[in-house]
Amino acid sequence: MNRALLALLVAVSAGGCVARTPFRYVTAQNTCFEPATDPVPGGPLRRSPPFPSLDCRSRFYKTAFVEFKEDGTPFDPDEARKAVALIANEKRRLANGKVITLVYVHGWKNNAGPAAPGGKAQDVERFALALAELGNRARQASPQNPVPVVGVYVAWRGKSLRGPGWFTWLSYWSRRNTGNRIGGAALAALLNDVITTTVATGDDPSRVLLVGHSFGARVLEHAIENGVQLYDPAPRSAATPVRPRVDLVLYVNAATDARLSLGRVLALQTHPIVVRHPDYDPAKCPASDARDAICREYPLLVAITSRGDSATKYVQPIANSINLDKGGATMPPLPSGSFADPIPSAGRLNRSAPGHLRFMQSHDVAEAACTREPADPVTCDPGDARCVFAFRTRGASDACFQVSRRPDAATAAGAIAVAPFNRTPFWIMDVDKRVIADHGDIWNLSTLNMLGELMAPRGFFDADKARMQIQAR
Repeated sequence: MNRALLALLVAVSAGGCVARTPFRYVTAQNTCFEPATDPVPGGPLRRSPPFPSLDCRSRFYKTAFVEFKEDGTPFDPDEARKAVALIANEKRRLANGKVITLVYVHGWKNNAGPAAPGGKAQDVERFALALAELGNRARQASPQNPVPVVGVYVAWRGKSLRGPGWFTWLSYWSRRNTGNRIGGAALAALLNDVITTTVATGDDPSRVLLVGHSFGARVLEHAIENGVQLYDPAPRSAATPVRPRVDLVLYVNAATDARLSLGRVLALQTHPIVVRHPDYDPAKCPASDARDAICREYPLLVAITSRGDSATKYVQPIANSINLDKGGATMPPLPSGSFADPIPSAGRLNRSAPGHLRFMQSHDVAEAACTREPADPVTCDPGDARCVFAFRTRGASDACFQVSRRPDAATAAGAIAVAPFNRTPFWIMDVDKRVIADHGDIWNLSTLNMLGELMAPRGFFDADKARMQIQAR
């Protein structure tokens, strides 16, 4: 028998398919709602599915799980109702009702199941690490009245095959196409409910952070384009700012082609907006003060891709060339004009992740000098007027980086400077492997520190700080 065929048969027999069943169930969890009782009690305790839909064991955060079927419909609508009820209950803990809600859509080869006792940490445990970091920062910002943190883990059958890594790669195309369906009307409705519950009124100081990883970024991007309202789409004028419903959308190692991202950038160019600090005052912020935390511009969406992400850098373009995702999104009109980088072809946009396209990148992430003491804050190089924030890695490698707006570039003739294509509130960048090592390395301490340094100046963790401002440019 051919050795390759024998190896395939061994892999299939050792692996197999992951069942199309939920990992969570809805049951009464009164301790999550104390002193009230659980408003969505569900059914009695049972062994299958093995885990309840809420996890309230930590004093730093609470977690809700909402699972979706292959067709994009929820396994149990009560999971979503209970998640929304949990957010509403946490809003009662502070007088001003502030809460931080982090919605996370996991990626390829993951699901809502926790690690086995004594086993290797799974995506669920890594998400818990992120929530703990947010909860810790909230306690540091307001020790007496820390802002409650609620995580919503949006789960789907990202892992459909068991077996060795090379074998599970065969699930790429089916999980890609399933991700498109998961990001449909049902998830868009859930996200809008979560956002509306978190940010109940125009003056509500609560914050919403939406995160998608790998194919989860594809799911989230599709859901947003299917009707998730991030902000009032029509700010009347620069003099009448509106409050965004979502503080930030974050895509990490997005396993998606560039069509939807290009469409979003083009839309932000057609209807330009600027995201400002809650305390921004144009009378006190001259143009020369653009690096000040209160005066500078902030992103609404951020896409971060690791330079070590071989899955989206090499495998995705090959896989999409073999079987193109024609129905996943429509191709927007290609940009025209002169830019700092060549305009990619429609074929390359169909195959490549936006973070790997220099044309789409808005910012550079470069190594910077570190402070002597690890606990000291890292700041931008005083000589770099384009720097927007800096951060330090945490873990095995100690390094510091600063994130800067890309500069204009000279034309071939050298006479005229041309700008990068993307100078919108959709920041797109790639990062060193010491920040994010590879495709699956999302919730490491260095990434969390980068995210924390991006969010902290906004007053994200402060109990009494209002939401950001969005103005028409």
